[in-house]
Amino acid sequence: MTHSVESKPGLTEALAALENIPGHAELGAMLERAEAVSFDFFDTLFIRPLAHPEDAFDLLGRRFGIDDFRARRRAAQVEAFRRMLDAGRKEITLADIYGCFSEMPVPCADLMQAEYALETALIEPNPEMFALFRALIEAGKTVVVTSDMYLSADFFIEALRPHGLAHLPMFISADCNATKRDCGELFEVLIERLGVPAGKILHIGDNLQADVTRPREKGLMAFHYRESRAQVVRKNASLATSIGHGLLRTRAREVPAGSYAELGFIYGGAANAGFLQWIGERARVDGIDHVLFLSRDGYALERLARKTAEGELPSFCYFLGSRTAYNLAAINADNFGQFIPFLLSGSDGLAPCELLERIGVQPPAAQVMQDLGLGAQVRVSVALHEKLASFLYAWRWEILKVCRRNRRALHSYLRQLGIRQGSRVALVDVGWSGTTQEAFELAVRSLMDIEVFGYYFCLADTPERARREQNQRMSAMISAANTSPKAMAEIYANRAAVELFFSAPHHSVIGLQLGAGGIEPVLDPGRGKSGNLPQIAQEVIEGVEIFAEHYGALRQRLDIRANPLQIAWPLVELASDKDALSHDLLRQVKSFDAWGSSRNHELGFGDYRRSA
Repeated sequence: MTHSVESKPGLTEALAALENIPGHAELGAMLERAEAVSFDFFDTLFIRPLAHPEDAFDLLGRRFGIDDFRARRRAAQVEAFRRMLDAGRKEITLADIYGCFSEMPVPCADLMQAEYALETALIEPNPEMFALFRALIEAGKTVVVTSDMYLSADFFIEALRPHGLAHLPMFISADCNATKRDCGELFEVLIERLGVPAGKILHIGDNLQADVTRPREKGLMAFHYRESRAQVVRKNASLATSIGHGLLRTRAREVPAGSYAELGFIYGGAANAGFLQWIGERARVDGIDHVLFLSRDGYALERLARKTAEGELPSFCYFLGSRTAYNLAAINADNFGQFIPFLLSGSDGLAPCELLERIGVQPPAAQVMQDLGLGAQVRVSVALHEKLASFLYAWRWEILKVCRRNRRALHSYLRQLGIRQGSRVALVDVGWSGTTQEAFELAVRSLMDIEVFGYYFCLADTPERARREQNQRMSAMISAANTSPKAMAEIYANRAAVELFFSAPHHSVIGLQLGAGGIEPVLDPGRGKSGNLPQIAQEVIEGVEIFAEHYGALRQRLDIRANPLQIAWPLVELASDKDALSHDLLRQVKSFDAWGSSRNHELGFGDYRRSA
């Protein structure tokens, strides 16, 4: 008797949930005709939190300290197939594979047991197909599992036992000595044992040849299952990238595909998680008393620290400020002239009044600027620097008012945080050459004597960085000591894009002031079009936080062994990709850096790259 797909509400709901699956209407029609339904197991009924199945071998390699385990495991499987053919058999087993290993630093029996346990821990029901699987069973359909795999039926039985489905018929190639992939003989076994006409059996699977072509050749109906969230991940992508994409398949399906949150999940989540782990390790070595997560770069880091690293770090906070704010705090009447180059830096193409706006100083009236030959139609260039320097010097008393306000607020800020003489303070910044740390140390030098350590995601190979390292304590998770010069150069060239994954949902902090509620930031929204940066940053951060939640649980469950750089590597891969900036979402981000923004031009990430 054929059971209608409308016979059970649960089945109707399960089919409705598959509307995003390509060909879902065709699937419903085939289910109407089917008396028995066969499901492929891996990547159809159950999925792994990995982009590619063989990435599991890298997890094992790290666990046992065998760098080339993936290559050895592949070679052993190839040899197992060769021996299988020589013996006239149709399939291999896991024991066959491990019987082909050459001498290993760990007993093969231990490795085989570890692989079996890892596969058991990895697999999770596919949210898209498992509900249909259960609903069909409850509707009275004959439902079976059919899989090409070197694991025996016992593995599949144990996988289904927690769901109360261990009793289902299993057709597993390792037990039946027949496969789907080669000649489809496993389907012949299926037809014979079920006693159902081939044309009344529907097989559902993800592999075009093994799950569609072969069953159709045997007279079965076949449905090619393709995940609604199509992801293309390079075969040579890092394990961390594989895990990020894999988590989107399993635990984080609520993250919208093609969104800033998805970018934040894959790249920002990994980068912040790895960097935070590095900061904790480094802070213990340096005996740090206070960790200051500098705005805006430290926003997500500080939030993750409160959720995942409480107790693993010394006193920490999200610290308001910037290179601009600290340089202003360091300026006084005696040294004003020394800071003219800073005030003019990165100003080419700006209108003269914007030099003052970007430091929070009210410029003279428009007519006054026009009379000075510095009206809105003027564009700053090197040829104009001497005249602008004279103008800034003449306007210094207004600038110095802002400088004094910043200095008082910074001093009060440090004391409120419990920072005192002799404190060892880590200033956390993304990078790149230590300019913000230099400004901070200069600003606090007249306020109190503290030891400052700069903690960076990446320190670039620049003359400025080399010069500052002579006088500043600077450490980076990514540096020439552990990363190739080519990768370092690409990361620095794409530095603005990298900073997006460490940004905050507020505008740049260009100053500090004392308010009724304590220290308040002075913000600069920039000038010109910015593409709604705070909203973009908020979406990126949402992805970062969802990743951290799911990655932490997965890391514990699978005993993932990874150092900070290995965790953060997806962002390095993105920054090292010559086509990274062609990503549609990244191309939409404009005027990311308020310091160089202007009503006169629109800066994209590619413009920052060209200025590297």
